[in-house]
Amino acid sequence: MDIQLFIVIIIGIAVGIILARVVYRFFFTERDPSHCGGCTGCDIQKEQARHLNR
Repeated sequence: MDIQLFIVIIIGIAVGIILARVVYRFFFTERDPSHCGGCTGCDIQKEQARHLNR
């Protein structure tokens, strides 16, 4: 029974760390205010267009 309790505590700590990281990213990191959500797809297309125009 002690091993099960130890495993549950370890899993609880891991879930707490992951949840804290998600909450931190949601509230305290800046997001790109563009209409598409800030993905890098537009940047990749611009780079490909530059390479094709050379």
